[in-house]
Amino acid sequence: MTTPQQAAAARLQNQADHYNAAQAKAAQGGPMALITFWTNVNRKLVKDALASGDRSLADRLAKHLNDFYQAHAR
Repeated sequence: MTTPQQAAAARLQNQADHYNAAQAKAAQGGPMALITFWTNVNRKLVKDALASGDRSLADRLAKHLNDFYQAHAR
């Protein structure tokens, strides 16, 4: 593995460690805190994708949320 690959792998591991710790902390706050955590994580993913010109994640998340609403709002 080259140095840039090692740096990328380390960055991904650090990010995973951060999200795992943040998820565990949010879970201590109850279900709504956990929902807020995952909502924020997904909003960041979509925001980053939109900033790079990729609208597909925004469309997929909107569809998923709409489907969830339709399935549970009745």
